Amino acid sequence: ESKKLCLRSHIWQDSQDQRLGGSFMDTDLVVAVSQIATGIATLVVALFLAGQLIMQRKQLEMAHQDAQRELGFSHRTRNEQLTLARITNDSLLDAYLKVSKGDEHASEKEVHKFVSYMRTSYLQMINAWDLGYYGDNVELVKGTLGNLMGSVGERKYYITNGRIIIDTVFQLPKLRELGDIVYEELEGRPVST
Repeated sequence: ESKKLCLRSHIWQDSQDQRLGGSFMDTDLVVAVSQIATGIATLVVALFLAGQLIMQRKQLEMAHQDAQRELGFSHRTRNEQLTLARITNDSLLDAYLKVSKGDEHASEKEVHKFVSYMRTSYLQMINAWDLGYYGDNVELVKGTLGNLMGSVGERKYYITNGRIIIDTVFQLPKLRELGDIVYEELEGRPVST
């Protein structure tokens, strides 16, 4: 009986050792599984945040496109308002037609109306330039400048006022260079400096 008891005690001790060893082994396994789970959770959170950043970037791009569209719309609307003012106001239209043709008999008042109208048109173009309306579209800028220099009187305004507004007042040498190119194309000779 004492042998049985001793054998049972020994078996019990072996089973305890196995349990303890197994317990340590189970603890290592639990720690490893916990670390893996933590890593997976961290990865999931990182992926979620990356998705949020991508969505936010797309929303910002859409907002930027909307702002660009609004800028373009506002620019065109303002240009239409300037044109409408010129063609619906007989006094301004008469002054514009006289001075734009280079009529030497235009009165001081007519010249003033023409110059004020042209200054407003140039400021509108410069504002659009500053806000990035034209982007990298050189032909669009040249087209706008061409509209502003379509007549003899308008090209004279460019030389006497517009060029100074662009280059000296607003310090936009690239826009002035494009203006000089358009002037030369329309006038058939370069700007004399």
